[in-house]
Amino acid sequence: MSDDNGGGSTAQLLTASVGMPESRADGRALRIKDLGLFAVSILILMALVGVSLLILVDPCGVEENRQWALSTLTAVFGGILGWLIKR
Repeated sequence: MSDDNGGGSTAQLLTASVGMPESRADGRALRIKDLGLFAVSILILMALVGVSLLILVDPCGVEENRQWALSTLTAVFGGILGWLIKR
């Protein structure tokens, strides 16, 4: 019995790409942009968590604000957990 690929038993991997190849400068600019967005996102996330924790530990805080802070922390940590599981 013979194989369809000419009798050989090794499989070949074919890849195709459409578009212009990325230049070194474009790749560098894209990495800088991604790193900047990541850094800004982390700063905003840290500020949100910090404010929420301050609201939760405030002894004179209003119950409505504590509910908001608890919901925010739950959403943040749920999002982080989902991101980590996806990876």
